[in-house]
Amino acid sequence: MAKTKSIPTLEDLAAHADVSVATVSRVINRSGPVSKELEERVKEAMKALGKEKSRPAVVVCIVQEVMNPSFATAVTGMQEEAEKLDIHLILVPVSENSDNPRNLNVLKYITVDGVILHHIGIKPEVVLDLCNNLDVPMIVLRKYPAAPQIHCIDADREGGMYQATKFLLHLNHKDIAYLSGPSEPEFSKARLRGIEKALTEANLTLQEDFHRGCLPTIDDGFRVTNNLLHLPGGQRPTAILAYNDLVAVGALHAIRNAGLKVPDDISVIGFDNIYLASHTNPPLTTVAQPHYQKGQIALQKLSSYLKGYQIDQGGLTLLECSLVVRESTGLCNRE
Repeated sequence: MAKTKSIPTLEDLAAHADVSVATVSRVINRSGPVSKELEERVKEAMKALGKEKSRPAVVVCIVQEVMNPSFATAVTGMQEEAEKLDIHLILVPVSENSDNPRNLNVLKYITVDGVILHHIGIKPEVVLDLCNNLDVPMIVLRKYPAAPQIHCIDADREGGMYQATKFLLHLNHKDIAYLSGPSEPEFSKARLRGIEKALTEANLTLQEDFHRGCLPTIDDGFRVTNNLLHLPGGQRPTAILAYNDLVAVGALHAIRNAGLKVPDDISVIGFDNIYLASHTNPPLTTVAQPHYQKGQIALQKLSSYLKGYQIDQGGLTLLECSLVVRESTGLCNRE
C-alpha cells in the first residue's frame, strides 16, 4: 500500500467546520438532509483543507490478456460500481507472461487516484513501486502474503474446494482425480489444501496417478482427461475435480468422446461458475467464486479512501465460495 496520503480525513473536516463527522459524510455523499448553513461550513472546510472536488476520480485496473470469463466478471463488477460512485475506471491490459510490462508506464503519464491489480502474472511489488511514487493506494485481487503492506481481496478457494470434495465423498466417491492448474501460485495451493483436507478427514489420500497437472484451458482439460481414461476401467477415477470450469468443460468432452456418461460413469466438478457452466452437457456442478463482488469491493474501498478513510495495510478481505450443484455429479456406481 502506498504511503499515507496528505489529504484531510472526515474528522479533519469536521473539526475545521465545527460539525459532526456524520454531517461531513452526509454533505460529501449526499446521503441525508443537512441545513444550508452547515453545508456551507463543510464546503468552506473542504476548500480550506484541499478536499474540494475538482475532477472525477480515476482508478486504473491492470488486467490480464486472457479469455477466461472469470476475469471479465470481476471487471464488470468494478465498472458497474465505478458508475455508481462517479469514478472513472481505466483498464490497462498487460500480456500474461510479460517479464517487462511496458504498459504499466502509462501510470506515469496520467492522473491516477488508485490502482487495482487483477493479474496473476505480475508481482504486486512491481506495481507497488509505481503507486508509492504516485502516492496512491493499491488493491490486489488475490491473496499475496509476500507484500503485507498491500490490501488484498480474495475468495476462499480452499474452503470452496473442501466443500466440493466433501460433496463427492457424500456421494460415495473415493477414487477422485484432480486436474490442477499452475502449481506454484497461492490460489492453486489453496485449492489443493481444500481437497487434501477433506480426503484426510475421510482417511483417504489423493492418489499420485490421479493428480494431473493441467493448463487452465478447455483443450488441456480434454487432453489430460483423455489420458486418465486410458487407465483400466477399474482403476479409473469415478469423479474429477477440475482447476476451473474451462478445464471441466474439456473433461466433459473427453468423457463423452470415450463413450462414457456423466455422471453415471464419472462425475465432474468445476470451479468458478462462469456463465457457460449452466449450459454444458450436462450442466456443470461447480464452485462459485465471487468474482463480481471482488470487483465491487475493490471500488468501494478506493472510494472510501478518496473520502478520507485509510485502507487497512496488509488487510485481507476473504469472500466465501459456494458449491452450485447441477447435473454433472451423481452417486458413485462402483462397488
